[in-house]
Amino acid sequence: MLPLLWLDDPRAADVALCGGKGASLAKLAAAGFRVPQAFIITAEAAAPLAARQRAPAELRDAVASGLHRLGDDTPVAVRSSGIDEDSEGRSFAGQHLTLLGVTRLDALMEAIAACARSVHSEAATAYRESTGTARAAGIAVVVQVMIEPELAGVAFSVDPVTGDLTRVVVEAVQGRGLALVDGTAEADRVVLARDTLEVTEESHPGKQVLTAEFARLAAHAALDAERAFGHPQDIEFAFANDTFWLLQSRPITASGGASGGAGWESEFDTKTSSDDFWTSANVQEVLPGLLTPLTITGFQENATTAYTVGYQELRLLKKDEWPDFVGVFYNRAFLNVGATRLVAERALGSNGDIVEHRFLGGELKLNQKRQGGIRLFKDKLWSLPFLMKMTFTIDHEMERADREARAWERRVKALPLAAMTDAELEKVRDDSMKFAAQAVKVHLRASGMAGTGFEWVAGLVRPVLRKETEGSVPALFSGMRGVESAQISLDIWDLAQAAKRTGVASRLDEAKFDPLAADLPAHWRKAYERFLALHGHRGLNEMEISALPWRRDPRQVLAIVHSYIALGDEQAPSATLDRQARERLRLTKSIADRMKLPRRLAFKRMLSDAQRYMAMRERMKSVIVRAMRLGDYLLPELQSRLVARGVIERSDDIFFLTQDELRGSLLETAAGEMKAVVRRRRREYERNRYVLLPERFSGRPAPIAPETPASGATTLSGTPVSPGIVTAVARVILDPRTDAPIQPGEILVAPVTDAGWTPLFALASGLVVDMGSALSHGSTVAREFGLPAVVNVRGATRIIRSGDLLTVDGAKGTVVVLPK
Repeated sequence: MLPLLWLDDPRAADVALCGGKGASLAKLAAAGFRVPQAFIITAEAAAPLAARQRAPAELRDAVASGLHRLGDDTPVAVRSSGIDEDSEGRSFAGQHLTLLGVTRLDALMEAIAACARSVHSEAATAYRESTGTARAAGIAVVVQVMIEPELAGVAFSVDPVTGDLTRVVVEAVQGRGLALVDGTAEADRVVLARDTLEVTEESHPGKQVLTAEFARLAAHAALDAERAFGHPQDIEFAFANDTFWLLQSRPITASGGASGGAGWESEFDTKTSSDDFWTSANVQEVLPGLLTPLTITGFQENATTAYTVGYQELRLLKKDEWPDFVGVFYNRAFLNVGATRLVAERALGSNGDIVEHRFLGGELKLNQKRQGGIRLFKDKLWSLPFLMKMTFTIDHEMERADREARAWERRVKALPLAAMTDAELEKVRDDSMKFAAQAVKVHLRASGMAGTGFEWVAGLVRPVLRKETEGSVPALFSGMRGVESAQISLDIWDLAQAAKRTGVASRLDEAKFDPLAADLPAHWRKAYERFLALHGHRGLNEMEISALPWRRDPRQVLAIVHSYIALGDEQAPSATLDRQARERLRLTKSIADRMKLPRRLAFKRMLSDAQRYMAMRERMKSVIVRAMRLGDYLLPELQSRLVARGVIERSDDIFFLTQDELRGSLLETAAGEMKAVVRRRRREYERNRYVLLPERFSGRPAPIAPETPASGATTLSGTPVSPGIVTAVARVILDPRTDAPIQPGEILVAPVTDAGWTPLFALASGLVVDMGSALSHGSTVAREFGLPAVVNVRGATRIIRSGDLLTVDGAKGTVVVLPK
């Protein structure tokens, strides 16, 4: 075993030995860059430390010798270097540990062990899961002479936000660069033209630190590093004692391949034109965040059945009309506004403006002169009988879809997968996907009926409530028992009570707690098994095939159970629902009493139907997730076969195949070895992770720059979806698996909310969401729990910071960021 290697050892450039950071430093040194002297504890030597074992005597002796060579009293930086870190596919920036200013052998050994253990940290583990990596690949540790700089910073050989190849970006701070990297200091920023290195933009928030001359020096280094590595680079540098030092160079995983700031075209981007208008609203509640190729192509294969054929059956589309309802850009899903409006216009009692407002977060337009004519009137009449039939059959269709989804689940779970042929496995997989497409078709119909019902209720009460309509109507849909998404919180509350009664509560935060361990009380295990039977298919990003549902990853459920234990009975979800139900009934009576008899009868009947459709929509969302997740049971067998045949390198590579490639690999009709293709797609996936896109755009989207955080009193506007006013501290959560947990009483600020988020609602006092509409799934659950909620607050998660004091008005649709 090689305990350690020095940077000038040719073997130090081997990523498998020295990790991404170590190998990068060795390559920089070999290319002639000035790099502080360092040695690297190899991944093999660091493995016992990562496993929390005592350091072997051989390793301690080697480290002592290395420290003596660097200088016994010389402060050193101890830097983690993951095998899968700083690659073209993953950056792992900030996920592993770095310790600075370490002196003396004992302290150095402790620091090396801590860095080695960080390969298994919660943040690094969650990052690997989110990037499709099954487990840690190993870690090395770099021990490097500390540089105490006068100036330190980073330089990007292309613009990391927009992918603009014509710009080099340099940022720097006085002293160490740690404050810049961790975001605690505002940096000087200089942008230079790549071809001439002339300054085109500059920003100096305080006393100027970064001069044009030094920015050119850093830009030259970044471009030299790009030429040395053959890929756009992000370098970290330090300037001390008239010497320019390079501390790190890694591929820019966020950069693009087109010039002019217009972004780049990804492999799975939808072909589009400026006539197409797209939005992330609604669809990114179903398909949030980055999507892997297997999910993208699976959805594309079945979207025609779910959308186009479904609407053709209702005569809302003609047989020769095949619009693209869902598109993909930068591995993210978007909905075609024009196609959605088209079918809305052809339904009697509906129109495109209303549907765009209720479902897609568009501007509400009232009393607008409608464009129609005899052609549109005939279209509405043609679809009317089929829509009327749907109202009588939708309950039966939903019950059948739910029943069949559970039957499919029982069947797939019982299959002898190892004994099945490839063709048999593919047949089951293909049939289950076709069933899921049929279930989505029913869900779309239930969603349409929920939207129509909601709008008809709003139309009936508008003469009574007038300007208060938009803020008050959502309360008519609150506190309704039987809404599937809200039921999750009720059942987690039951789990929390079972944990308290059985004594399991004290064990919930154990690192390796198994909720179904045989030594746990039977009452607890039975309660947990019941929860999995009802909701185990749900979770964060639940429609993304690579994401783990709750039945495979119980950590989030257990964390929320742990949070619920501290709540009093008056904060129980059931108590909250009862309070909301009383308020809903009070408001319903108040409105009805102000109506004349014919309108009152119509209001009560329509409200009852609309409430039923709303609950139906939430139930169908659960059904389609259960149907979509049938493939989970087949995945382990599929993965092991493709790895054994050399089609892919490791099991999670399967998510970076297309449906056709997976099918061809199983049936031996195509594909073959896909390792190089998978590596390329992983790089693109990681690059797209850091792209910010507008919520609404025509044609192809252009990446946008981050919004500036609020510094004083700021008022943001959105769509009011759940009335009430609350002032409390904000908790911004982009991913509940990795971000700090919400504390009871805080206002939850989130990019989007699917079922995996809804258990947090019982802890929150208010809700602010980047995207959404009155009929968003998160909005529905917010009303159930009486949370003042505003959605479609564009840029909220980038403007608001955790700890900001907010006032949320869920009736007016405003969010005020109060001055600190």
